Amino acid sequence: MLALSDKQRAFVHALFLAPKTHGSRTFAARAAGYGTATSSRQSLSQMGHQLSTDPKIQAAIAEVSTSYLTTLGPAAVRALRKLLDDPKHKDHGRALGIVMDRVTPVQSTAVLKVEGEVKLAAGDAARVLERIEELTARFMPQLPGPKIIEHDEAA
Repeated sequence: MLALSDKQRAFVHALFLAPKTHGSRTFAARAAGYGTATSSRQSLSQMGHQLSTDPKIQAAIAEVSTSYLTTLGPAAVRALRKLLDDPKHKDHGRALGIVMDRVTPVQSTAVLKVEGEVKLAAGDAARVLERIEELTARFMPQLPGPKIIEHDEAA
């Protein structure tokens, strides 16, 4: 959010305050101060679309979304607890399943056994080795020999 101008920041926050999903970018562009008093919905819609495709604004939307979802956590837990406390609720079983899946997730193990045999004729093996030598000679850099440093032995 720090990389945005004040108007861009206002646009991002207004997206979350839009009264409906259809036209939310138009609403946000107008609320953030884009356009003029006489700007049409079409021009505000285009401005909103252009703003929402900006990578910096998209990153800010993700940041604000995370923040909103984090703050909704306690309310979601309270609602889930209320649902779990009512065994007659039509979604009681689903809620139990959701909680159990998160508390003790199901783990499964698969064993895959692959069997096979590779048969290589002597001629094929020789061609493979020749090709390895050819590629090594072609692409392997020639390294200089190690540098020998002479020194006096310690007394």
